[in-house]
Amino acid sequence: MSLIQNIFVSTVFKKNLNDKIYKNYFLKKLKSCKKSVVFSNVGGFQSESFIEAETDILHNVFLNPAYEFVKELNPRQEINLKLLNYWLNQNKTNNYNVLHNHEGFLSGIYYIKTPKNSGRLIFQEGNLTKMSNNYYNHFDNPNFYTKFTMVPQEGDLYLFTSNTFHYVEPNLSKKDRISVSFNLDFTNL
Repeated sequence: MSLIQNIFVSTVFKKNLNDKIYKNYFLKKLKSCKKSVVFSNVGGFQSESFIEAETDILHNVFLNPAYEFVKELNPRQEINLKLLNYWLNQNKTNNYNVLHNHEGFLSGIYYIKTPKNSGRLIFQEGNLTKMSNNYYNHFDNPNFYTKFTMVPQEGDLYLFTSNTFHYVEPNLSKKDRISVSFNLDFTNL
């Protein structure tokens, strides 16, 4: 008897929150930002982290989808989450984000503006051996994929475990790609 079992699975949750109120809130916040920092961005603008009291908008955009995601993964256990921080990203032509991961338990990206050809979101296998070994690319089976590519649309929200490596390709459009990244953690574990 044979058995094939998937182990060490990475899961990505996607939901579209194409709401003008949410987008306008973050665009206004972006306009008020004065200082850019460098974490994963090459060029462009990345705001400092915001750590602030939770508002209805922050709860609706970050926490409600996260609870939906966690409930799908673990329906029998009550989990309480808190927002650790969030920051704004504005990538102009040829700006991109290098391979990185985050802190906390769950992380996410909410896309506010995504012009055509503004850069795909790539999830990368974190195993260095698999990343550098082309043998895995010969199997047309998700168990052997080293990369998963997503094409974000305006309003898309992606959630993933914080240790998941990812990057964003260069923005090849003439318009800015704008997103909000965030980290969540447990309050009851």
